[in-house]
Amino acid sequence: MLYVEIRKLITAYWIFKVKTEEGGLWRRTGLNIFEHRIKECFWGIHEYSENGRLDANVRGLKKGDCVVFYLVGKGGSSFLGTCVLDSDFEKLDPEKAKKIIHREYLDWDQGVFLKEVSKWAKPLPIECLRGKKSFVAGGGKFGSYFQGSIKKIKHREEYDTIVREHELMI
Repeated sequence: MLYVEIRKLITAYWIFKVKTEEGGLWRRTGLNIFEHRIKECFWGIHEYSENGRLDANVRGLKKGDCVVFYLVGKGGSSFLGTCVLDSDFEKLDPEKAKKIIHREYLDWDQGVFLKEVSKWAKPLPIECLRGKKSFVAGGGKFGSYFQGSIKKIKHREEYDTIVREHELMI
């Protein structure tokens, strides 16, 4: 029991963002990319941005951390589900990469393995969180809050708010 309580104290909470791939060769919807990645139980993540800067959040990803998936869409954005990380951030060896990487889904040979994936049958629209005290101070601008493909949630209460609002919706 003590282990569970200690684990809660050191668990980090994250938002993994997915969006539609536009203008490229494959043109996959964000939802299609999300479903592919959770089926593979691996979330591909670039360690470095396009300008060559290290993504500071990548090094913080640890086995046992909790994630909520966020779909960015022109018609509205929503949360799609949750999971627990089954690995720290890692670069795949060639054997693992052969099984997981699919060019048509813009997969990368580095990222995190997933477990306990819960894909919500009914996504939670971002607007359901507007005005919640523990989420985006003062109900402010969501766009700036969700910058980057990986967002560390500063307070567990924010993660709990997302999950609770989803439960209330269904």
